[in-house]
Amino acid sequence: MRHLANILTGLNLAFGFTSMMLAMDGHIVGAAWLIALAVVMDAFDGKAARFFGASSPMGLQFDSLADVVSMGVAPSILCYAAAFREDSELGMIVCTVPVVAAAYRLARFNVRAASRSSAYEGLTSPLHACLIATFVLMNYAIWDEVAHVEILAGMLIVTSLLMVSRIPLAGLPRFTLREQGRNMFKLFVLAAAIGVGAINPPLFAFPVVVLLCTISIVAGLAQSRKQHREIEDDDDAIPQPISTGWKKP
Repeated sequence: MRHLANILTGLNLAFGFTSMMLAMDGHIVGAAWLIALAVVMDAFDGKAARFFGASSPMGLQFDSLADVVSMGVAPSILCYAAAFREDSELGMIVCTVPVVAAAYRLARFNVRAASRSSAYEGLTSPLHACLIATFVLMNYAIWDEVAHVEILAGMLIVTSLLMVSRIPLAGLPRFTLREQGRNMFKLFVLAAAIGVGAINPPLFAFPVVVLLCTISIVAGLAQSRKQHREIEDDDDAIPQPISTGWKKP
């Protein structure tokens, strides 16, 4: 079972690569669902590594390389195949930006891995992939095509900027009932979101992911301001040296 994390990461990579092949063959819906499956694999590989005590630098690098493919390249290939074939020049530019942003973000994450906490800086690549895949699924469920190409192009640019930004995001909850308070609330929100999305995934998944991203950003900003306020309060509490009124000539 110590190899379970690497197996999940391998499945993440396999789903992402298969998604690209399906997208190039015109199977847009299937390609979008495979990206969603890759995100699920990515959500559990790190937890499996920690649970079985199999965390390692190699596993971290393997996970990031898989994410570049499944969360960076695959969503861009999906968008190009679904919406930008007729305007290939614009499509190549717009779809390249998220690939670079995802790779940069993951490299920055790896450099800071030793000091990382439950919070994140910038939109995570799995959330970016979820936003893009669920938007395409919603469009195909309603119109059988991407009806609003300009919205998709705007999303690709905005999510790319968010991935490389320094905006604090709240981390995922720990899957335990022992931690009360904030972690329990995050578990409840996540379970409610999954429940709503499961009612009709093609239609409801995208609004649910947008809501989760918004909550994560708002909560992260609130937590960051609270921490800054506590630091300032601690600095104010440090006694200042008493002036004797004597100055050196």
